Amino acid sequence: MKMKMKTTRASAIAVGLFTLLGLDLLAPDQARAEKKRPIIDTHIHFYQVTAPGGIPWPSAKQKLIYRDVVPAEYKEVAKKNGITGAVIVEANPTVKENFRVLDLVKGDPLFRGLVGNVEIGTPDFAANLDKLTKDKRVVGIRGFLWAPTLTLDEKQLADLKVLEARGLTLDIISRNTLNPKDKVDALAKAVPNLRIIIDHLAGAKGAQVDPTWAEWMHKLAQNKNIYIKFSSFFDMFNPAATEDEPWKAPTDLASYKPHFDVLLKEFGADRLLFGSNWPVVALGGDVATEIAIAEEYLKAQGDDVRDKVMYKNAEKFYQRHPIKETAKESATKTAKKTAKETATK
Repeated sequence: MKMKMKTTRASAIAVGLFTLLGLDLLAPDQARAEKKRPIIDTHIHFYQVTAPGGIPWPSAKQKLIYRDVVPAEYKEVAKKNGITGAVIVEANPTVKENFRVLDLVKGDPLFRGLVGNVEIGTPDFAANLDKLTKDKRVVGIRGFLWAPTLTLDEKQLADLKVLEARGLTLDIISRNTLNPKDKVDALAKAVPNLRIIIDHLAGAKGAQVDPTWAEWMHKLAQNKNIYIKFSSFFDMFNPAATEDEPWKAPTDLASYKPHFDVLLKEFGADRLLFGSNWPVVALGGDVATEIAIAEEYLKAQGDDVRDKVMYKNAEKFYQRHPIKETAKESATKTAKKTAKETATK
């Protein structure tokens, strides 16, 4: 009993001292939880500029990021910033680069998946997709970045429906003249079960919200299969049309909040996914500042919203969700197969 009284008295003195000093006294488990809230970074790149024959991106003009970018470098970034998982987005159009990157991170649990690059609408799309998706770490592809242009012609629609049926995801950039919002809207409606994510704040620009951009966010959000990547914040303040030269972006939340508010209002907490766009983020800032801006904004929204945007939505989105055949579709397929076998006898 005396020992218990001493412990209680000591605890009371400690609490009083922390209160007097204006400090928060957290239980050890609570302190650990607050210190290590998970983060899944859904947009990083690896590439090898020294590869034989070179690579299309980045170019030598982009001096700050023109180097071989490898997993060991990112793992240091992740460790310093509390990042517990990452999704790699293939940045180059050559199919072989997908396999090279998969080999780089083989067996490493930090890297949760690869969004590959297989160009939709090309003659060898299905064959390349078949080869690539044999690796279960491939969760989707990024399309319409290099070629061909998004037109939704018959071949593109057929390829998109293959993605839809296999439960893969589609990353797409929509800013300036690349993949206009009306085309993305038509795409979402044409393949309503294909989960589409528009990268990098859907092309938000500047401190003031462009009413046309805001209107399109409202329209696009009506498609429940469209998500937004809460990523690459500093792109908003790039004064140039290219990424050839670095720029200085603001580091305060106020500069970004108006656009964040539009996205949260229109798409809700369930359809926003955090991503850094490392190493490209270095052109306008750094990962630590980007995370700090995101965390400050989301803190006001509560822990549930914060956790959805910073990691839980990524866990759900970047998984394969193949569409199950209905009984009618299965019966039709069986009937066609039987008829074909009968005809060949």
